[in-house]
Amino acid sequence: MLHAITHNKSRVYQRYLGHREPGEKRVSEEDEITALVMGPLAFLPVSAIGAFWMALAKKGKPEAFPEGPVAHAEMRFWPRNNRIEPDMLVELWWGAEKWSLLIEFKWRAPLSGDDQLHKQWNNFLSEDEQKRALHIFIAPETSAGIEAKGRDDIWKGRLLLRSWYEVLNTLHELKSSELLLYRWSEEVICFLEKLGIRPFCGFKELGALELAPQRTEIFWRGFDGFADLQTPEAPSVNVSQQIFFSAAGGRHG
Repeated sequence: MLHAITHNKSRVYQRYLGHREPGEKRVSEEDEITALVMGPLAFLPVSAIGAFWMALAKKGKPEAFPEGPVAHAEMRFWPRNNRIEPDMLVELWWGAEKWSLLIEFKWRAPLSGDDQLHKQWNNFLSEDEQKRALHIFIAPETSAGIEAKGRDDIWKGRLLLRSWYEVLNTLHELKSSELLLYRWSEEVICFLEKLGIRPFCGFKELGALELAPQRTEIFWRGFDGFADLQTPEAPSVNVSQQIFFSAAGGRHG
């Protein structure tokens, strides 16, 4: 389906922008996007899976994982434990050492309660698993994750907030360095573009601003205040002379 969308053979992506068919009330947007984007990655070699998740997690946290290549990797979609169901559990092995990535995706929807992320971390993973685990929250914007940490930061630096724009930037960075990820990255980048997620290209294509030529004579020279104004001479008035105005107009003295 990812290829059908990126090659303009399907308009199913419009569902994720708010389009609904007559009588259609609910669309599982987050679950479908999760499957479309991450499904193909799960079938790639271990090194490719490890390269993507390590690159996404290491932004701002370079010390997150052990040294060396990933020996084994698994991506489990919608796993369930203790009645808690995150969107994904990624498990990466370095020899006998395993790291767990608890992933929660969001798209055009709030968290399922203010404590959804807290419940995932506390109830899905054991205390021993939490020692070698990261919780990654991926959404168009991550204010919900910021609020969750502000209410009770149980993660102590292990909750990573990643916008879909950061996912896009990671794909662009990996596309040239990881050949195994090139084709998948290309398709996902095109798919995200159809959802309005595009890289910011900056102002490099704007030409240099041309300054207007200086003129020796201009109409307005600026305002320097009233310091140079001379006090006008008031006409002398005979205070003893009565002055009044008639209803018909004119002054009479």
